[in-house]
Amino acid sequence: MEAAAKLLTAMAAFFGAVAWPATVFALLFLFRSELRLLLRTMPAVLNKIQKASLVGINLELDKVAAETDIAGEEKGKITPRQIEAAARIKIQTPQVGSETLLQELDRLCLEYDTIRRTMPAGSDRTRAMTRLLVKMRSLAPSLIEYIDVYKGSGSAGSRLAAIAMMQMDPPAGDLNWLRDRFSSEQPFVFYHAALALQNMADILKTPHEKKRMLESVEHALAIIRKFKGVPDLRTIEVLEMILNSLQKQS
Repeated sequence: MEAAAKLLTAMAAFFGAVAWPATVFALLFLFRSELRLLLRTMPAVLNKIQKASLVGINLELDKVAAETDIAGEEKGKITPRQIEAAARIKIQTPQVGSETLLQELDRLCLEYDTIRRTMPAGSDRTRAMTRLLVKMRSLAPSLIEYIDVYKGSGSAGSRLAAIAMMQMDPPAGDLNWLRDRFSSEQPFVFYHAALALQNMADILKTPHEKKRMLESVEHALAIIRKFKGVPDLRTIEVLEMILNSLQKQS
């Protein structure tokens, strides 16, 4: 009896194992036309979803840029609204895809290069460039893994995008690279490199890190104060704030 029971159990297991694949195969055969149609239309459906998500992201970028108050005391600085927009975009990244967001960031970089080259210096150009920088910040957390590509670019807009990434993600900041910006970029970039340094200074822990930051800020200040033309007072203010804070801690 025991042997018979074992045999029945084994047979039940066997037929159970065979039955499921057979059922699945039968369903696939019966609905093969519908499945073929689904497979043909799937790319188009996914493309529509991607486009809808990208439209939403572009609306988010436009909205956060429009809300930027570049006339206030916090001119150009990161706001909670910008952090919120960046978080929302990062959530949508799997739907849109990193490649699509990279294309959008590259478009912003090109637009920055064009504005810097064609618009006369003044408040209108600063406002336009600030709005682009804010959009770059909103994309930054989703694309931080590409920061080295933007750091090494020959495009000023791409290097600004790398600074935007460091502003939003201070641990990704490159102290030596930021220090070099004060020798090779323009005043608009000086200020945002200084903001990136300030965010990095806020998370320093060891005396060695603070010493390196202090030396870099002193180096940057020396360059800015010798800048041909009118020194950027906002940049000097931010760098002096970092310097004073670090000196108090030492």
